[in-house]
Amino acid sequence: MEIKILHPTSQKIKFKPVIGEKMNDLGFRLKDFLDEDEFDSLVSETGHILSRCTDPKLNQEQDVTHLTVGYVQSGKTLSFTALTALAADNGYRIVIYLAGTKNNLLSQTTKRLTKDLIMSSSLNNAYKIFENPTESKILEIRNKLRLSSKPTVLITLLKHYDHINKLAEIFKSQPIKKELDKQGVLIIDDEADQASLNGFSYVNSKKKSTSSEWDEETDNKESSTYASILNLRAAIPNHSYVQYTATPQGPLLISIMDLLSPESHTVLTPGKKYTGGKTYFKDYPDLIISIPDNEVFHYKDNPLKFPPNSLKEALQVYILGVALITNFWNKEKFLSMMVHADRQKDVSRLFYTWVSELIDRWTTILNLENGDIGREDLDKEFKEIYEKEATKFYSAEDNIPSFNVIKPLIADAINDTQINLIISDTDAEAEVDWESSSSHILVGADMLNRGFTVENLAVTYMPRYTKGKSNADTIQQRCRFFGYKQKYLKSCRVYLPTDSIIEYVDYVEHEEEMRTWLKNNDSLENVERQLMLAEKLNATRKNILPYNIVQTKMKGWHAMNALNSIELNKKVVSDFLNANQFELWNPQYETQDRKHRISTVSVEKAIDFLTQFKFGNYADTARKQATIRYLQYLSSESEKPITHIHFIQMAYESEYRMRNFNPNTLKIDQLFTGRSTSGSETYPGDREIKLEDSICLQIHTVKLQCNQTNRLVGKIINTIAIYYPLDFATKYTNSEPEYFEPEEDE
Repeated sequence: MEIKILHPTSQKIKFKPVIGEKMNDLGFRLKDFLDEDEFDSLVSETGHILSRCTDPKLNQEQDVTHLTVGYVQSGKTLSFTALTALAADNGYRIVIYLAGTKNNLLSQTTKRLTKDLIMSSSLNNAYKIFENPTESKILEIRNKLRLSSKPTVLITLLKHYDHINKLAEIFKSQPIKKELDKQGVLIIDDEADQASLNGFSYVNSKKKSTSSEWDEETDNKESSTYASILNLRAAIPNHSYVQYTATPQGPLLISIMDLLSPESHTVLTPGKKYTGGKTYFKDYPDLIISIPDNEVFHYKDNPLKFPPNSLKEALQVYILGVALITNFWNKEKFLSMMVHADRQKDVSRLFYTWVSELIDRWTTILNLENGDIGREDLDKEFKEIYEKEATKFYSAEDNIPSFNVIKPLIADAINDTQINLIISDTDAEAEVDWESSSSHILVGADMLNRGFTVENLAVTYMPRYTKGKSNADTIQQRCRFFGYKQKYLKSCRVYLPTDSIIEYVDYVEHEEEMRTWLKNNDSLENVERQLMLAEKLNATRKNILPYNIVQTKMKGWHAMNALNSIELNKKVVSDFLNANQFELWNPQYETQDRKHRISTVSVEKAIDFLTQFKFGNYADTARKQATIRYLQYLSSESEKPITHIHFIQMAYESEYRMRNFNPNTLKIDQLFTGRSTSGSETYPGDREIKLEDSICLQIHTVKLQCNQTNRLVGKIINTIAIYYPLDFATKYTNSEPEYFEPEEDE
């Protein structure tokens, strides 16, 4: 395949990636199972992602966060495998994969990358792979980077703070720092909304929004994995952090709130044979079977004493599907069924017992001699289900066999069924030997929600009791029954309570709306607003969202600290200064560091500036978020809406002001220049450089200094201070969605 420039025109492009030998090598093999359109789509989307990442050959500190959105079970691994090859072609020396929270997921990713990029490749020494490396691997990694073939080092990592922090120490080590310097590193976070986001966001912002002062040093909590990711990113001068998820509500709703907020996004196109929400709930809704209310288990409201009839029917439909698909037509080597009744482990154990007893009973009966009444009754049951349900979507063109033909294969299907209870980390980490049997039934609790891949899933039985408005991302992650199932789709069934079916229909509409928003909006903030307004579903789990009611009076000055994303903020400030007209501040003062200028801009421009400007601590990002919503509120008031914001460039004729900072808290000790009251140096102080008719935002340029050795010493940064006039101090409520406590454990 010829080398070509991908996506040469876009405002958000960081550089123009080209296709080289590593992408060509992978592409040659991918064409065996992707048609031309699917392959072209993969290449185009991969190029779109990488063009939004940092230029790996640009020798300077830079970082980018990019969001990649796919469907549940749609092949996101293939996308980031292709992204790895393209990144390697374009100068990325290291690719890191945060490969899930369970060891089986880590192993799965390592094996997949090894197979697709190393074992199947025609190239020698193109990649070197490490799994969960510790500091003992520093010299080995360094030596791989020194090889003349310039291989790309692949590092698969368990998404756990201990392993992530250990990797951060590797990047902080002198051998790696010296060898890597500022060459590009790509971080791929698989299932980026799981564990990666700050689980204390809601608690922190609620605390901030109800306290009288936002700048005080309180204990802003960070979940351990989230903190470790920030630590890893801080250790790598030039990197891109690419979030992969099918449930982007969390990352989207922190888009102007959090240190892992994405700047850009890509929407992936699934393969033509993908069967997702639209397939089940719109195209073929009869594949969904309603579980009667009296058979929906709940430990208080409906504690069932015996296995419900719907469970028995689901098992029979499944066994008949195995007999047809694997034993008669040989379309697949095996099929599987999932039973997910409740988050309570005891409930899973109960359903496991019921499933095991039914399978064992049928095994016993089918071993009886022909003519036995018990066997005849069971044969009659299976025949009724076969003709009524199991074959109702098959036509004459499918050459469906009669029940008498399929009957001998039923016993084989039952006898070759493995039943697995998945309720703990140990269960989830144990690899199922899928090809050892033609049939697998998995019974479990939350371990089956996310990450645990149920191969060739045909029948899902999920009588999960829900109360109140569900979270969209939680619903999506229960969709283990999505995937590539065209070969056996007519034998697929999903058993759900009626209320859950309604929620899934709403979810499908929500998902398609969200994907449309993402495709049609370059600004993630616009998507956030649309997502928050969605009526039918809570967007995401409560604990990762900000408490978006500001109940305190926002008044007076607040000096802020922008000691992260330095280069990004410089560009944001430079672009803003060049795009707007400034006038000299009156009165003028004698010295250069006291000469200021002012520009009055629209509320929209002010929000755009704040949206782009990034902070490195939670208190300031939370204040920025609150300010944006405060501005939106004040500009929409019916009586006296504000129309403008004052921006003041402090000391505009001076290259910078010197400021001390605390290397532990990353806060500037004193941003404001104080008063001077004597002689020609009379100066009222920076706090008096303000107007009272609207909110004022000061832009400061400072050079950092402290009495300790620190990477920030000598850095010139931009930061801001915001003044809220007393006349605007108001209690306002920016409606918060009514959340219920999430069911899922974090």
